[in-house]
Amino acid sequence: MDFEPFKIVPVGYIRKNEELQETFVEILPEFLEAVDGLRNGDWIKLVLWFHESDTPARRRVLKVHPYGNPKNPLTGVFATRSPYRPNPVALYTVRIHSIEGNRLYIDWVDAMDGTPVVDIKIFVERYDCPKEIPIEEREAHIRESRMIGEVNVIPRKSGHLDELEKVSPEEYDAVILEIGPKTTTLTAGELVELIEALQGVYENLPVEIRDRLRKRGGRSP
Repeated sequence: MDFEPFKIVPVGYIRKNEELQETFVEILPEFLEAVDGLRNGDWIKLVLWFHESDTPARRRVLKVHPYGNPKNPLTGVFATRSPYRPNPVALYTVRIHSIEGNRLYIDWVDAMDGTPVVDIKIFVERYDCPKEIPIEEREAHIRESRMIGEVNVIPRKSGHLDELEKVSPEEYDAVILEIGPKTTTLTAGELVELIEALQGVYENLPVEIRDRLRKRGGRSP
C-alpha cells in the first residue's frame, strides 16, 4: 500500500488552554478573510488532519476495535471514528462561542493542541443531519437561492406538473427555507400565506422606514 503525496495545507490550528478551559481555532493570517460571515453561535464543521496518526504504519490499519476496547469486535475503520485510517481526517461539529481576531472560540474537542485544521464549513441541517424532506436535492434550484439575513430561500425548480396535475397548492412543496442550521419546507399554499403575512408586517412599518426603503431604488413591495 503506497501513499502518494497529496497537497493539503492547514488554514489554522487547534489551540487549547487547559488552565482556562478554553479551546479555539487559530486561523492563519492568510486565511482570515475566509472567516467573514461567521457569527457567534454558529454551528460549524471542522475538518482536521490527525498529524500524530500520519505515519505509514497507522495509515495501513484498516480494522480496529471501536473506541480502543478489545472487547469490541474488529471493525473496518470506515465504520468507526478511529484516528487510524488511510487518510487521518477528522470531523467535528462545534459551536462558535466567540470570535476574537483570528481566534474562533469553540466547544471542547478531543483533538490535540496543535492539530492542523484543513477546512471549516458552516453546518447545514439538510446536508449534515439528513432527514426526509419533500423536495429532493436535484429539484432544489440552488443557483436561484437568496440569502436574507440568516434565512436562505431555495425555490423548487419550475416545471410542468405532468402526472401531478391533480396536486393542490396545499400539497405541492414549493420552497426550502434554511433558518440558521435548521431546514424546513413550505407548500405553495403556505408560501402564499407567508407572503401575505410579510406584506402585513411591511405595511405596519413606520411610515419613515417605508419612505427610506422606497428611496433605495424601488426595493419595497
